[in-house]
Amino acid sequence: MPEQQFHDSVVAADRWSKVAALVVAIAVFLLVREPVGDVQFASIVAAMTGIGTRLYIPFHASVRVPEADRVPISNHPTAGSYNHGAAGLGLIVASMAALGTFLVGHGFLAGVGVGGISGVVGYAVFVNILPSE
Repeated sequence: MPEQQFHDSVVAADRWSKVAALVVAIAVFLLVREPVGDVQFASIVAAMTGIGTRLYIPFHASVRVPEADRVPISNHPTAGSYNHGAAGLGLIVASMAALGTFLVGHGFLAGVGVGGISGVVGYAVFVNILPSE
């Protein structure tokens, strides 16, 4: 099966999203580490935010391409068949909910649990709001 050609802006966004995700993850880790006081939890929040950023940027570039020229990201052989924008924003919401729960004083497990539930709910909401790829 021949690989489909993606719009140049989507290819560029995919390339830059890797750098942006790394920068976001490092920045979030450095910002969260001090108030939280738990390096492991700060790493989890930073990873979720970085991965969410990595998923959302190419999706955003893809939906900005005119529909006649658009190739869904899910058509790429290495991409899954889910809404990448909803997954990215769901992970970002999950990281914020986990951080908020931890800062309120409910601890590590409660923060991770609330973050996980918030991520699933966020994905369900965003999959209905965001345009399909």
